[in-house]
Amino acid sequence: MVLDMLRTQAQTRRRAIRSTTANACGLYPAVGAAGMDPRGVVIGREAYSGKAYIFDPFILYDPKARVRLPSGHVLVLGKSGHGKSALEKTYVLRQLRFRDRSFCVLDAQGEDGTGEWDGIARELGITPIRLVYGDTAARDGVRINPLDPRIPQEHQFKALLSMMEILSGGPLASTTRFALAEAHRMAVATARAQQRVVVLSDVLDALTAPRQARLGQQRVGPDELTEWGRPAALALDELCNPERELAGLFDGPTSEGIDLDARLIVFDLTRLPREGEAMPLLMAVIGPWIRFGWIKPGDTVKRTLIVEEAWHILSHRPVARLFEELVRYGRRLGLSFWAVLHHLADLSLEEAPEAAAILKLTATRVLYHLDRDEAEVTADYLGLTAWARKALPDGANICAPGRAIWQVGSRINLVEHIRTATEIRLTDTNRRMTEKAHEFTHTDVLIPMNPRAAGR
Repeated sequence: MVLDMLRTQAQTRRRAIRSTTANACGLYPAVGAAGMDPRGVVIGREAYSGKAYIFDPFILYDPKARVRLPSGHVLVLGKSGHGKSALEKTYVLRQLRFRDRSFCVLDAQGEDGTGEWDGIARELGITPIRLVYGDTAARDGVRINPLDPRIPQEHQFKALLSMMEILSGGPLASTTRFALAEAHRMAVATARAQQRVVVLSDVLDALTAPRQARLGQQRVGPDELTEWGRPAALALDELCNPERELAGLFDGPTSEGIDLDARLIVFDLTRLPREGEAMPLLMAVIGPWIRFGWIKPGDTVKRTLIVEEAWHILSHRPVARLFEELVRYGRRLGLSFWAVLHHLADLSLEEAPEAAAILKLTATRVLYHLDRDEAEVTADYLGLTAWARKALPDGANICAPGRAIWQVGSRINLVEHIRTATEIRLTDTNRRMTEKAHEFTHTDVLIPMNPRAAGR
C-alpha cells in the first residue's frame, strides 16, 4: 500500500502554465514595476524586482517608446558620498560605446587642482580644458572668448550683457545697455576691418572712446555715450585689466587646441573659486559657446551636457536666462541636459523664474539620500509619492549609498546602481578617506575614443 502511494517526480510534476507578461503582472503584482524600454544602457537593477534597469533619455523621447518622456533633461540630486558622481561617470562610459553619442562635462568638483573627471579623461586619451583664474601667464590654462566668431553676433551681445549684469550686481540701466550695444557693434566693425577676431578689449575701447550714435531721430554725442556706458566700462575693466583678479579668463582670442569635435569634452573648473564672479561669468560664456560651437545643426549626434554644481547656473538669473533658452530648445538641438545638485533648499526658486523653468523641464529626476527637512522640501516641489518621501531620509537602508529613487515621467522606481571593477576604479571619489587604497582587478576594457567606435 505504501509503495502504491509513492510516485516518481515525472508522475507528480504539474503542467506549466503559459501566460503573457501583461497577465503575469496582474497575477503577481508584488514582483515590481514594469520596465520602461529594453533599449539603452543598463544602470543597475530595480531593487524590488531584481530586473535590469535600463535608461536612455533619447530612446524614451521616441513616440514608440513604452514610456514617452516630454524631454531628455535630467536632475540628479542628493547628499555627497551617495553615488551621484559614480552614476554620471558610468553612464557616460557606457553611452560612449554607441557611435552617435557625444558628451560635454562642466567639472567643478575635484582636489589638488584637477577635477573628478581627470582620471577618466586620461584613460580615454583626452586632455581636459582647464580654466585658470587670475593668471594671464598660466601655461596649462586656456581662454574662452565670449565674442568668438563661432557665436552669432546677437548671442555674443546676450552673453556680454549677462556678464556685465553679474559684475554690476544687477540689471543694467537702459542707457547703459544702449551704450554697450553701440560699443559692441563698433568693436565688431573695427575687428572685421583689421581682419582679426573681436575681443573684450575692443568693446572696452569703444565704450571709453565712443563715436556719435543715433537713438531714433536723436543724435547721442560721444560725451553722453561715455557717461551712459561708464558702469559697463568699469565692469569690463575687471576682465581686461591685467592687474585685476579676473584677468586671463576671457580677454583675447579663444585658446588653440580646444577640440569641440571630441566625443567627450571636459571643462575643468576646479581652479576657479566657488564664491565670487568667476564661476557664474564662465557659465554665462560657456552656454552660448557650447550651443554654437559644440552642437552641430543637421547631424544625427545625440549630445549630453552634464553640469556639476549646477547651482552656479540656477542661482544667477543672467546665467539661468541663457541656459533656459539652451534647455528649452533641447529637443530641436538633440540635447540632454543633466543638472547635478546637492539640494534645493538654498535656491530661491520663487525669485528666479528661469531656474524654476529649467528644473521643471527635467523629465527624469534621480534622487539620492537627503536629510529629512530637505527631503520634505524636495518631495513637495517634485510631487513625489508618499513612499518616496519616506524613503529619501533613510540613508542606511532604502536609500543607502548606490541606491536612488528614479522618477522617470510618471514612473518611480528604487534603483541600485551596479559598477564593474574598472568603473569602480575610475569613479571612486572616496579613496582619500579610506585607510588604504583598494586594488581592483581589470575585468573589462574601455572603448577607445575614436570616430570609428562600434555602433549600437
